[in-house]
Amino acid sequence: MSKRIICLLLALTMTLSIFTGCGTSIDEEPSTTTASTEAGDSTGTDSTDSTGDSTGTGDSSSSSASGSMAEIIANWSYDFDYSFIEENGIEYVWENIDEDTRMNLGEMMNAIREGQIYCSFTVGFPSDEKQQFLELVTSCCTFYTWIGTSFSAAVNNETGMVSGITISYRGIEYETDIQPLMDDLEAVLDEVIAAMPDGTEFEKLKYLHDYLVLNCDYSDTAGTSPFSAYGALVEGYATCQGYADAMHLLLARAGFETMFVLGVGSNSSVTHKWNYVKCEDGHWYIIDSTWDDPEDIEDLNFVGYCYFLISDEEILKDHESKAESSYYETPYADSMDLNFFNVMGYCASTEDEAATLLNTQATTIIDSTRRNFYIKFDSADQMREVYELLRDNGEIAAAIEAANAAAGTSYQTGSWSRTFNDELGILTITLKES
Repeated sequence: MSKRIICLLLALTMTLSIFTGCGTSIDEEPSTTTASTEAGDSTGTDSTDSTGDSTGTGDSSSSSASGSMAEIIANWSYDFDYSFIEENGIEYVWENIDEDTRMNLGEMMNAIREGQIYCSFTVGFPSDEKQQFLELVTSCCTFYTWIGTSFSAAVNNETGMVSGITISYRGIEYETDIQPLMDDLEAVLDEVIAAMPDGTEFEKLKYLHDYLVLNCDYSDTAGTSPFSAYGALVEGYATCQGYADAMHLLLARAGFETMFVLGVGSNSSVTHKWNYVKCEDGHWYIIDSTWDDPEDIEDLNFVGYCYFLISDEEILKDHESKAESSYYETPYADSMDLNFFNVMGYCASTEDEAATLLNTQATTIIDSTRRNFYIKFDSADQMREVYELLRDNGEIAAAIEAANAAAGTSYQTGSWSRTFNDELGILTITLKES
């Protein structure tokens, strides 16, 4: 408690305070074709502190990562604890920022990790960069879940440099409140990773993606920390920032080289966050688990795959924009080779091909908990045309009958729900209980 009082006195004696909000919320939620409700929240830049969004999921041990943790540490001359890098899975960020930013970020991350309410900078940064820097800090705090907060920057009048940041926490009162949160989150991460299959890289990534989608619901009000990985993994409720931070930590703990990116989903006033993972083929791929967990589909066991292992070109078909960092080069995903629909072979361009896929999926994936057919087409027009043929010619009903016979289920053969993702050309058919 004494440390907090000392820090507070130090903060109060600073000559200038400029308030900058950079809540832990940088968020957006999915669209009607691929996700939940149209409700948003925004990343503040002036004494605000949260956000949200809405519209519309083999082990790689980062062999291509530039340098091991030991090599990174060996090159340091900084007088602070380096645990924050591995805890938050931000090796990519650390390796791609300059020395001054490393010093500032390291001091800030350690202040947050220890629950300090004031962080004094050795180097500092120009006051006109405070928004970008606090956005960097917020993005990097994937494991430090109590950073649902606001900041105020102390600026030196003579130099124009930010010399310190006052941190106002939300949800904790003392430093001792922090460790239990870390322990709870780490316990879930350990449990999920321990249960990861020993299969291919694709199977491991699909497992992590599916776990998050099935165990988290989109909400910006439920739980205590919906803008955090803690909210997503421990409480089971999160906004897109919570989904993305949770996916980032799952990927990092599983040994994958991973990164996050900010952008805009479908609402230009709301910031969205999604993930990148580098695979054994040397390519980066995108995962947007928020948009693979749509609220407009009532089936609690539904998992979407429209945004699982896709390229930048693919995601920007229905995500408005991708933001570039002023501190490092963001990854670029240029391949669809490991995309769910390509790996599973769920692509069609004709009625016959689509009917074959329905029958194949009917006997392989439909059971008492999984009730979805997935098909990707070359275009929205092709998708809608083929769907009407499948419906009118009774091929969907026949596939449902085959599924019932194979799995012993009793899904309706005359009624089902279908979801069109026109931008990506993806048809999802959800079966209904009799």
